[in-house]
Amino acid sequence: MVRRRWPGSALAGPCAGIIALSFVSTGARAEEGAPPRWQVDVKAAYVVLGASATRATGGIMPSVTGMHRWPLRDAVDVGLGADAGLFGLGGDARWLGFLGGPAASARVVPFRAPVSLEFTARLDFGRIPVCNAWGLCLRYLGFFPAAELGAAYLSTQHVAVVATCGVRFIRTLAWSGVSVEPAAAGRIFW
Repeated sequence: MVRRRWPGSALAGPCAGIIALSFVSTGARAEEGAPPRWQVDVKAAYVVLGASATRATGGIMPSVTGMHRWPLRDAVDVGLGADAGLFGLGGDARWLGFLGGPAASARVVPFRAPVSLEFTARLDFGRIPVCNAWGLCLRYLGFFPAAELGAAYLSTQHVAVVATCGVRFIRTLAWSGVSVEPAAAGRIFW
């Protein structure tokens, strides 16, 4: 019997493992009052990229993040998922770029109030526009990892409002450094 290989089978193994891990149940799912397992964030960040805001090539970056969460303790959980976004919308942008990749987060609820503190790390791959000091703007393809700290306010049982501030590490021929990304997001979870 001859087995045919799917052309993308080299990537299918790791991707299938991450997807399968997302569906693993932790046991207490059917219980009344079980914590939500899935969340989707719709975020708008303002990216400041460059030595000064006058020649920044960031702009508005809308993105969507989907994540599966696993509780570790009553007030602590971790999440694994992916995000995708557009890079460079707005008046300062020279060209449109895109970013997307895996994301991992840890969340803690330090008080009995409906507020959580979060840390998220992203390994984004994509194409972003970067301008040098002389105004030459090129789009660069590569990995642009990011880290962000945030706070979320649970407004209802399945909706939250999130404020974050992140940094993205960028290394290109035109410019290397860190972009700053303050953001606001809406979250639904179930």
